[in-house]
Amino acid sequence: MTQERFQLEDAVLAHYLPRNMFRFRDMNTSSPYLQAGVVTNDGKCFVLNIRLSGFPTSKPKVYVEEMLRTKSGALMDSASAPNHTLTAWNGWTQLCHYNDASWTNDVSLWKVYLKCRLWLEMYQAHMRTGKNMDYYLNHQH
Repeated sequence: MTQERFQLEDAVLAHYLPRNMFRFRDMNTSSPYLQAGVVTNDGKCFVLNIRLSGFPTSKPKVYVEEMLRTKSGALMDSASAPNHTLTAWNGWTQLCHYNDASWTNDVSLWKVYLKCRLWLEMYQAHMRTGKNMDYYLNHQH
């Protein structure tokens, strides 16, 4: 990521989030990432780990810094179309946030954050109801 793009992404995130809710880490290494806190509408806190190697040219991998489980207790550690998850890494659930065909260099980290926040809201609804995240994507009115 160029310095200009980094400054733009940082400014956009700072516009929408308090500074203590996100932090860029290891930016001068081969494994840079963004850590960002999410508080869902029901008050549950999560930490997103957005891997920036290759960003913005390629879609960043996004993990929740914990291994999530379904309402029935199954690990969310593998690819699941109904739950919009991908293969886990580092013991963390990976979220599916953008279709590869939809990814462009113009997508901001703020948009990635918003999609993952939406996923986490659907996850919390799943924990209340047992319905897959897919249900909420297909039944929005």
